[in-house]
Formats: sequence, structure tokens, C-alpha cells
Amino acid sequence: MAIDQNELNLLLDGAQRWFAENNAFDDRVAAFRDGHREQEGAWQAMADMGWLALSLPESADGFEAGAEACFQFIRLLGKHARPEALDVHFMLAPAVARACPDAAEALMSGQMRLGAVDLPGAAGQGADEAALSGRTGPVLGAGATHYVVFVMADGEAAKAVLLAADADGLRAEPARLIDKRDTVLLNLDHARGVALRQEDTGLRPQALRDLAAAGLVADTAGALEAGFELTLDYLKQRKQFGRPLSQMQAVQHKMAEIFCDVQQMSALTETLGLEIDAAPTGDWPTLPVAKAFVGRRALRGLGQLIQLSGGIGVTEEYKLTHLYRRLHVAATLFGSAETQLKRIQVRETLLAA
Repeated sequence: MAIDQNELNLLLDGAQRWFAENNAFDDRVAAFRDGHREQEGAWQAMADMGWLALSLPESADGFEAGAEACFQFIRLLGKHARPEALDVHFMLAPAVARACPDAAEALMSGQMRLGAVDLPGAAGQGADEAALSGRTGPVLGAGATHYVVFVMADGEAAKAVLLAADADGLRAEPARLIDKRDTVLLNLDHARGVALRQEDTGLRPQALRDLAAAGLVADTAGALEAGFELTLDYLKQRKQFGRPLSQMQAVQHKMAEIFCDVQQMSALTETLGLEIDAAPTGDWPTLPVAKAFVGRRALRGLGQLIQLSGGIGVTEEYKLTHLYRRLHVAATLFGSAETQLKRIQVRETLLAA
């Protein structure tokens, strides 16, 4: 039997306390110019607390949580702007475990850690589907021992390959995401891995990539909610002309508009989770809509929260700018808003509604 809501709530409560006590925001700001890095041993601690087993199947001693349950955890990651790519783990680990059954224990124990990345253009296409060449974009998942590489062709993932970080022909070039999280760019020269075929994973390569994008949607829902709550508290405390900013009508109108964005982002995330759980093999019509919303409305909404916060909103000492940069990452990776909008089948979506 999969994890129930009471068990999940206990897990979430424990995560909330652990996040508050470890890698706190003040510590992060102090080392911001050195990069937004996780604490040493954090990933192993998460494994020891059982978090890495959340989405893995019961047959491998996992909790077998569905997407809706995983999204609740991922939203918490977004609210705390965590550096660890747990969203990649939650969304892709089950498929990797199906394709490589021996990997389940390593994924659960933290010995095997996933990153996800696009290999653009026709790079990597060849007779050997498990051999890749070319240069990837930025990896989501610093410290990964294995990379799920999506080989892109005509805007979609033509194939997915699991590459070990120490594979022959793979050279990782250190880089940083715009929100200061560490990342790498992969330079591949006939690097061989394991082809993640549909008959093994149960998912088309594009559906696997959509799962990675879905994790970013849930992360955005948490980050946007955190930004709204932070700004609301600020507006209640900050006074101008003898009264709180929150009592000014123009400010109230703007916050009401952004609140609608927060609620729509939350609703899209919940709907997407239900769709993935109902149709685990793919074809989730809400995915491109939700991912496009990240790059259009959610990013714009958080930018307006920065404007409402004044000068402090753009400083590195204030959490809002960190959340805004995080949303830029979520909006860009695994399909920009423009790319996702082209995928929306308007007629089919409206008829389904």
C-alpha cells in the first residue's frame, strides 16, 4: 500500500523542521558569493531520514508515493529554496529503477544521485543509441553520480540515456545557475550509458522529460507562495505616512492580482499531479500549460512582489531575490514558456475541460 496522507504529513513536518535547522537562509547569504551549495552530508542525511524512498516502488522497499504526494514535498523545497535537486530524484528515480532494477537500493541509500539535462539539437544521434556526443545545457542536480540526458530533436526528447558521471568520454565543466546553485555542463565524446527505453521505463523519452519539468512546476508553486507570504508580512510592518503599506488601496489591488497568480499556480500544480497519477505513462495536457505559466505569470508575479518591497527586494540579503532567480531557472529548464505554448492543443484541452 502506498504512503497515506497522515504518513506524508509526518514526513513533511520533519522536513520543515530539518530545513529550518540546516542550511538556514542567513548562512546561505553569508556565503552567497561563493555559491548556493548544500551542506556537507545533507544528501546522505536525507537518505537516512527516508526521503529518498518516497517515490520508489514498494517492491524496492520504497513508499511508492504518487506525483500528487511528491509535489507536496517539492513545494516545500521551493519555499525554502533548497539547493538539492530532490525534485529530479522524486520524478525520475522510479523510471530509472524500472530500467535498472539493481539501482533502486543505491537510489534509496543516496549512493546513486540523479541529475537531469538536455542535449540540444541533433547531437548524440547515431547508430548506437546509448552513445552520446555533444555539449549539454546546464545540469539540474549538482553532485550527481548519474545524469539522465534527454537528446533533443525538433523540440522534443528523441531519447533518454542514463550516463555515469565517471563514464569514458564525459567531461564535466563547472558552472552556476542564475540562482547561484552549482551545476555542470557536460562535454560528451561518444560517452556510453544505458538507454532508457520505453519498454523498460514505461515512459516515452518526452514523458520522462515532462516529469522533470513537472517537478519544476511544483517547486515554483512553493517558491511563489513563499514570496507572497514574505511580501505580505513586509507590507504589514512597513509604514508610510503613518500607516502600513498594506492599507494602501493601490498596494492591495496589486497584491490581490498576485494572489490570483499564486492560487492559479497552486491549482495547476494540483491538477498536474492528479493527471500524472491517473495516467502514469504520459499525455498530461496540464503540463505545457503549467510550465508556460511558470515563465509567464509566476515569474512576472514574483517580479511585482520585488517592486512592492522596494529597494530591499533586490538585495542579496533578502530572500525574495533568491526566489526570483530560482523561478528563472524553473522557467528555462526542460522547455521555456514559448516552447510549451506551442505544445498546447487548444481545441483538445478546451473540449476535455
